[in-house]
Amino acid sequence: MYAAISADVVSSRSLSSESMVEYNIGLKKCLLQLDNKYQGFWGRIVRGDSIECILENPEDAFEVALILKAWTKAFEPKDNIIEERFQRYGLRIAIGIGEMKTINKELDIMDGEAIYRSGHGLNNLVGHEKYYLTISMKNNEVRQPLNIILALVNSLLNNSTPSKCKTLYKRILAGDSKKTAEEMGITVSAVNQSLNALGWNAIEQAIMYYRKITRLL
Repeated sequence: MYAAISADVVSSRSLSSESMVEYNIGLKKCLLQLDNKYQGFWGRIVRGDSIECILENPEDAFEVALILKAWTKAFEPKDNIIEERFQRYGLRIAIGIGEMKTINKELDIMDGEAIYRSGHGLNNLVGHEKYYLTISMKNNEVRQPLNIILALVNSLLNNSTPSKCKTLYKRILAGDSKKTAEEMGITVSAVNQSLNALGWNAIEQAIMYYRKITRLL
C-alpha cells in the first residue's frame, strides 16, 4: 500500500516569472528535505505549478501534505507581488491511498491506483471545496472521518500567517521545539507561542490519529 499526493499552487499566475522561479528553487529544496526525512519518499514538480509525491508509508502522507502546504504559505517572493488567494490558500492538496504498478525515478514514471486517486481527488475539488485538503481511498468508513479532520486542519492553515506556517513546517521537519528554535535562531518559548496561536495541539492530535488509522490499512 502506498500514498500519493497531488497538489497545485492556487493563483500561480499571480506570481511574476521571477517569483515562480524563486518558488520552484525553494520547493525543490523542500522536496529534498522530505526525501531525507521520510523513507521511500519521491516528490517532483510538474507543469511548473503542480506537485506529485509518492510515499511507501501511507502514515507519513498527512505530515508531508502539511509541510508542503505550510511551506508554500510561508513563501514570500522578493518582489512582494502576490495575490490574496495565494497568500491565504497556497496549495490545494489531495492524498490518495492504494497500490502502485510502476514507480521509476530514472524514467520519471508514477503509475497506479494511489496516484490516480490523488489526481482524481484534486480535480474534484470544486465549489466551496476548491481549496480543501482531501483524501481518497477504498475504505469509506475511514475516509469520511479523515476528510473531516483534514478539512478542519486545512482551515487552520488557511487562516494562519506566513510566519506561523514557517514555524509549523520547520517544527514537523525538526521533530521537536528545541531543534526548531535552534534552526530558526529564536527561543523555544517563541516557537511554542507561534505554534499554540496556530492551533498546534489540534494539529498534533490530528497527525497522531491519521497515523494510527492508516497503519491499520
